[in-house]
Amino acid sequence: MQTVANQIIDAIGGTTAVAKLTSIPLSTVHSWRKNGIPASRLAHLKLAARAAKIRVDVDSIIAAGTSEQQVSA
Repeated sequence: MQTVANQIIDAIGGTTAVAKLTSIPLSTVHSWRKNGIPASRLAHLKLAARAAKIRVDVDSIIAAGTSEQQVSA
């Protein structure tokens, strides 16, 4: 199932890339695929992607998603 969290993580380069980019444990990023990305981590992820010059429009991915529950508040 392609959740909003999966789309965001994949757009940045995958689980390992996100973990390295944010210095967050791989297991934590992997759990986001199932449980959604917490709002505070989503903000951190946006900033980290921008700083690394990774072009990903997180807001558009969220807006296009049918289930806001995949990005937890």
